[in-house]
Amino acid sequence: MNNKKLGELGEKIAKFYLTINNFQILKTNFRYRFGEIDIIAQKGKCIHFVEVKTRVNDYIEAREAIDKNKQKHILNCAEFYIYKNQIENMCIEFDAIEVYIKENSLKINYIKQIIEN
Repeated sequence: MNNKKLGELGEKIAKFYLTINNFQILKTNFRYRFGEIDIIAQKGKCIHFVEVKTRVNDYIEAREAIDKNKQKHILNCAEFYIYKNQIENMCIEFDAIEVYIKENSLKINYIKQIIEN
């Protein structure tokens, strides 16, 4: 499976995970000239900007791919989304979902506040 298809599968799994955990999916693959946010979801009075990282092995944690440069792009996209949608009086969180797909197993790791805002 190529990286693009693996990433798409990971995002589908992440959306399912969020949905069964009472998140409302607001937008997927939100693009702005500075980057992209994989999933934007809401739970209660909180908007979650979620970065999804999918791997077929767990030698290195997937979250390590969310470096300072990637964090900057996520923050810029989130600011634009908040401005464009006139979001006020909501808490904002920057989370990650690691999806590890192996031959006979699936592991999902939800990480709150991967980026301090």
